[in-house]
Amino acid sequence: MEEIIIPVRAGGLNFKNPFYIASGPASKSVRQLKRIEETGWAAASIKLSVDPAPYINNKPRYGYFREYNALAFTAEKRLTMEEGLRLISGAKKELTDLLLFANITYAGDPSGSPENDEDTFINGWVNMARQFESCGSDAIELNMCCPNMSYNVEVTSGEDKNGQIKTGASLGQQPQTIAKILTEIKKAVRIPVFIKLTPEGGQIAETAAVLFEAGADAVSGTANRLGIPPINIDNPSQSPYGLQMETSMSCFCGPWLKPLALRDTYEIRRRCGPRPAIMATGGIATWKDAVEMFMAGANLAGICTAVIMNGFDIVRPMIKGLKNWMDSRGYKSIDDFRGSLIPEVKSAGELTVEDGYAEVTKSGCAQNCGLCHRICISFAPQYDGPDTIKIDRDLCTGCGICAIRCPQKNIKMVKIS
Repeated sequence: MEEIIIPVRAGGLNFKNPFYIASGPASKSVRQLKRIEETGWAAASIKLSVDPAPYINNKPRYGYFREYNALAFTAEKRLTMEEGLRLISGAKKELTDLLLFANITYAGDPSGSPENDEDTFINGWVNMARQFESCGSDAIELNMCCPNMSYNVEVTSGEDKNGQIKTGASLGQQPQTIAKILTEIKKAVRIPVFIKLTPEGGQIAETAAVLFEAGADAVSGTANRLGIPPINIDNPSQSPYGLQMETSMSCFCGPWLKPLALRDTYEIRRRCGPRPAIMATGGIATWKDAVEMFMAGANLAGICTAVIMNGFDIVRPMIKGLKNWMDSRGYKSIDDFRGSLIPEVKSAGELTVEDGYAEVTKSGCAQNCGLCHRICISFAPQYDGPDTIKIDRDLCTGCGICAIRCPQKNIKMVKIS
């Protein structure tokens, strides 16, 4: 495909388009990074590198649950710092223009006392950042989001959160601690520093505000949530994952997550204003998904799950589709419509709810199933003869459930003029 340039300036870097590979199993080898560049992506965040050696580091196990439209994983194989450094330095020798982010976590004292000395803990992060800058990283991405690390241990076992190694989502719920780490890293490196935030705890926008104030060049959402997989009600101990004996908490990702990711992006942008850079991830699989994220306030769109399921080439139609849509509306850059959703989202108290009712669109219901009658909260649909449904307008509240659920699509909502 002829290269299409949609330039974006974000977080102190110039991107040839707004699409990047979010940190995950699709960015853990030089071979993958070369393919990422060949297919047209602007950047890639490499697989999470942990120092000291990852204390939770099993071979990955995935499951796809169609009833949820969700991909989920339990165990995950992460990189040691040395592996991450080799990956960046090796890839930089073979890449031309792909920007690389070092996604890093310092796991503290592996004996289990991460904050026995706060200075030592912070210095561990600083040391990692310095080394990844030295090996050629274009940006440092601090991982404060992964729920399948210490946060998983905490919510699964119910252990005291104050006595464990703080990594991933556990540390991500402590904005003041992150701000201290960020401040020291910013003193030590010259490349941009991004922070991947957690939605766990429900304070992602407030955390982002604290970190932008402390000097973050960009913040990112995360593309998964910790949850329980489908349960075998006859044998609840049975694992739904192949080659895994026990059931476990799982990191869920995929299209179902997009409404939550849109909310994260919207809340950060609304709270932090138009200037800071936001890297949106979660449920993005098409150019239209990306447009929604930009309208919610994102500068960049990070994608992982859709790549795992469909391959690196998905970026080609995404770039082309985005460019065609922008051209059709006269947009010269993403900034022309970025954040346009912000003033349009209204609170419940501001909504205009029009009066109306449901109406059967055909004189005789093609399938007299009676579903609308059974589910109506006001008993408005009623039988009128053996083959016909009528709706009592005086009883109908206009909620729309019957129109949504009608298997023959014979019901529509009508506004009272």
